[in-house]
Amino acid sequence: MLKGVFCVQLNQQQVVDRFLELVKIDTPSHEERPMADYLLRTLQEFGLEVHEDNAGERASHGFDKTTVEILGQVRKTGNVIANLTGNLEGAPALMFTAHMDTVVPAKGIKPQIQNGVIKTDGKTILGADDRAGITAILEAIRFLKENDVKHGDLQFVFTIAEETGLYGSLYLEPQEIKSQYAFVMDSGGPPDTIITMAPTEVDFIARIYGKAAHSGVNPEDGLNAISVAADAISQLKLGRIDEETTSNIGIIQGGERTNIVCDRCEVHGEVRSRNDQKLSEQLAKIRTAFDMACQKWGTKMDFEEQKIYLGFNLNEDDEVVHLAMEGVRRAGLEPKLAPRGGGSDTNNFNAKGIPAVNLGVGATNDHTVEESLKVQDLIDATRLVIGIIQTAAERTGVKS
Repeated sequence: MLKGVFCVQLNQQQVVDRFLELVKIDTPSHEERPMADYLLRTLQEFGLEVHEDNAGERASHGFDKTTVEILGQVRKTGNVIANLTGNLEGAPALMFTAHMDTVVPAKGIKPQIQNGVIKTDGKTILGADDRAGITAILEAIRFLKENDVKHGDLQFVFTIAEETGLYGSLYLEPQEIKSQYAFVMDSGGPPDTIITMAPTEVDFIARIYGKAAHSGVNPEDGLNAISVAADAISQLKLGRIDEETTSNIGIIQGGERTNIVCDRCEVHGEVRSRNDQKLSEQLAKIRTAFDMACQKWGTKMDFEEQKIYLGFNLNEDDEVVHLAMEGVRRAGLEPKLAPRGGGSDTNNFNAKGIPAVNLGVGATNDHTVEESLKVQDLIDATRLVIGIIQTAAERTGVKS
């Protein structure tokens, strides 16, 4: 028989009720204040030491004035950080994290349960990304408290603005981190899946300069920057390049009126890869395509690159992965290690030197109005958090 939480009956209705309560709190990205207040209050009621950092204010320094005015509350809400002192000596200090924000449409969510699956009326997202992660963490804390479970030092971090750029984890001060390992409760898919690999992402902007002219009177005197951009893009392979690499053009901006030959065009895109050499090679191909198109058309461009986050690559020999695998087993599941093509707070924690994995919380079709969550996955995600804590604690002795 499996030891630990799988053999202990969780109050499943409490877990479901918590999730249903959380999804009704409207907090799309940069409007996290209501969720932060809820967490501050709830964690204090649990008896944890809790505070809010200044990540929102620090993140706003990276935006121009207009963007700050649009985002507004990004300056008003920080990461919520809670600490629970252990009652075991020698156990590794663990961090569990989830993000407070959701994608849109995320206001007025009306959850419903049908045949063991939670979804909405189809007009909004469900917000299981990442309300399921928050639920699993809060209900695990409740379980520890109510059952006097032995554990080492624990830290719980709830981040802002994950969906729009991982800003909360990016601007989390290193001195705030008191843990040896981090477990990010944020991956789509079932709780048996442990994300051990994720790509580095680099975004780029190609600014192409043409020449304006009247489109009906003397178009031959102009040079259409959009045509140059189209020429370059037609030479590129986009989408999935290989099993480790993807490339995308996401935004094309140019022109002011239909009767003016466009004299400036911006092309915004990204490249992601779990292989740094492939990442560099793909970026070089993109830049070359734009260079050659500009030479062909007799114009010039500016090309900018910005590294958004660093990738990570772990395996089952890493202690953080081992702890996660044992936690999955204690939840009554068989662990699966998998890569992921997207970024998460996990990338930033690894970049800060804290070994971290991303764990499945059960969300399916996330970021869409078809998003759903199986009740059993929500229960298993909670068991997973407790299982990881128990796994770490079993290696130590009780404080005198």
